[in-house]
Amino acid sequence: MWETTMRIEQSATVHAEPSRLWSLLSSPAAWSLWPDSAFMFAVPEAQRLRFFIGPTRRGTGVVLYEVSDEVPGSMIRLRTLPAGRQEFTLSVAAGRRGTAKAAVRVAEPVPRLRLMGFEVKRRNDLKAWLSAVRGVVEGRSQWPGVDMPAGRWLQCMVRPRITNAQDASASALIDADPATVWEAVHSPETARIVGSSRPIYSGHVPGTPQGEAGEMQYFVSRRANGQLTGSVVVVTEISWQRSALAHDLGPIQGETRYLLTPECDSGPTRLEITHRWPAKLTNDAEAARSGIAQWMQATVSDYKSLIETGDGRASAATDS
Repeated sequence: MWETTMRIEQSATVHAEPSRLWSLLSSPAAWSLWPDSAFMFAVPEAQRLRFFIGPTRRGTGVVLYEVSDEVPGSMIRLRTLPAGRQEFTLSVAAGRRGTAKAAVRVAEPVPRLRLMGFEVKRRNDLKAWLSAVRGVVEGRSQWPGVDMPAGRWLQCMVRPRITNAQDASASALIDADPATVWEAVHSPETARIVGSSRPIYSGHVPGTPQGEAGEMQYFVSRRANGQLTGSVVVVTEISWQRSALAHDLGPIQGETRYLLTPECDSGPTRLEITHRWPAKLTNDAEAARSGIAQWMQATVSDYKSLIETGDGRASAATDS
């Protein structure tokens, strides 16, 4: 086997009441204290689901966690989705003379030959994180907010470098003005009723702008096998009611351009969507291009149906 499960535990004594320690350690805001700038937020419609945006083994990335177990006031367990390969168990216990003990246990797969290096890095991260948590709970540092830290937001704005790019496009002529088409395309909620791969939850990442460069949207989708998976896109260029360029956040380097072109002053609007990705991501470039083109055509066709008739279920009515 090339992988082994790394198991690490770190703890710290905090001079504060256990309830105060729990209120921070169990909250998504605590992860803004993670080394190298990170951010976590709960999905408003499904509080057990939490997005982590921050440093991963392959650079800035997105990880979807679920709260898989919780004992209010004493323990909360987070595991990654869809595979559940990484697990954080955070616990709080009363100590002596008004103190509390914070403990973090981590279980995650790592390359067997690099186990020692990963252990050192993870222990240092946990030690630094607990130290930052202790500083906040003991009143020496400011309580973290619910919005994304500026440093992490700026790092997310960096566009991916796509080499040997493949691309696919799809378009539709929609009987509506650009403002109407833009409103539908720009809304993350609309994504739930268009295309052949529809998220069950979507929205804006807290603390990021809307309607301008830097806007970030999240999506939670359900795979055919029932597993949940999450993604985040970042808008890096925008011309209001005209065009937008967004990239996927994480190791999969892809970007999508949306272009709205009015046919005449009072006529229909052409919506064109173009997706670019590095050819190295797939073994069969033509099959990938064909599949993505079909997905994109289903999406623009559903936008046309939604805007013109109010029915966005045209091409994926049997999807669940």
